[in-house]
Amino acid sequence: MKMRAAVLATNSWRLLPLWCLVAVLAPTGAAHGDDDALDGDVFQAGRRVVLEQTVGGDALLAGATVESNASIDGDASLAGGRVVVRATVGQDLYAAAGQLEIDALVHGNARLAGGRVLIHPESRIEGGVAIAGATVDARGDFGGYLTVAGGDVTLGGDVDGDVHVYAERLTVRPGTRIGGELRYRVSGPVSLPEDLEVDAGVIPEEGDAAAAGPGLPAMLRNVGWLWLTGLFVLGLLLVRGLAGFSRRSSAALAARPWFGMAVGLLVLAGVPALAMALALSVVGLPLALLLVLGYLALLLTAYVTGALYLGDRALAATGPGRPAGSGRRLLALLLVLLGLALVGSLPVLGGLLRFAVLLLGLGGSVLALWGGPPAAGGGSAVPAAGASH
Repeated sequence: MKMRAAVLATNSWRLLPLWCLVAVLAPTGAAHGDDDALDGDVFQAGRRVVLEQTVGGDALLAGATVESNASIDGDASLAGGRVVVRATVGQDLYAAAGQLEIDALVHGNARLAGGRVLIHPESRIEGGVAIAGATVDARGDFGGYLTVAGGDVTLGGDVDGDVHVYAERLTVRPGTRIGGELRYRVSGPVSLPEDLEVDAGVIPEEGDAAAAGPGLPAMLRNVGWLWLTGLFVLGLLLVRGLAGFSRRSSAALAARPWFGMAVGLLVLAGVPALAMALALSVVGLPLALLLVLGYLALLLTAYVTGALYLGDRALAATGPGRPAGSGRRLLALLLVLLGLALVGSLPVLGGLLRFAVLLLGLGGSVLALWGGPPAAGGGSAVPAAGASH
């Protein structure tokens, strides 16, 4: 049971870089296809990605909206604000989205994470299924085990193997059949129908689902703090290990913030386009993969760089002329990251603000790496403390 929870956590974390990419994709338009099949692996990214061609290999799709309407012979990895899978996946399915909808045949395993996860009754997943979500409604035909962790969980359909649930509320629909055991740890109400068929018995576990020790529910509750901690550790590296770079980026943005955002937008839109162009050739494919990996790492660094700039500006405004040492910069960064996490939960404003911070960080990083001095008349947003030299 713990091993399956670890598998879910591991495969959910591998999708985090895709989330970073999805949050900031440029409006490149939909990625549609024609009636011809696509040989080999496919990578598509844009504001709206719609797959209409059969893919002979693996598919990696990322966008604000992602729709897979054609068969994928290999693995499918999808991430976006809204993701819909409507066709056959030949091997494993990995998907993460704010709203995730599955109406498909999956021949392998499925690892799913989202704010709202819906699996239609007509769906069939032949392998094991692991789901993490705030709201989960999983109905269909499951050929292996089913492990679910979330807030409000609803289950239905046929499951050939064991079912393990960690949730605040659990509802099992009438007509559900489970070939193995039903084991659950639920802190709130549990609704089981009279006609529920469970071959190996129902096993309620004692204790609060949120207090499951090192298990998955605790990880889910702490994932926001883990992510925030990771960003802060990256900021610590920038402030202490790469102090010159972080100060140059803040200085460049303080001199020309709008120019920095324009540069960030250019990088944001240009790098994926360049990677896709390189991937079209056999010679350029390895370079395209390296470029994508570097780009994803840059997105993480850029977000923290943008937050550092906001913290530096706040320090400059509250203490003009006062040297900003690394300790004060880190404290300001922590406050900015906390503020962004709070404001980021707002439906529209939060996304726009985080998008702007990322653009600032991208532009500042590029300008700092470029090594050019700030524009005339622009000053550094963060005067260095004597201890920093």
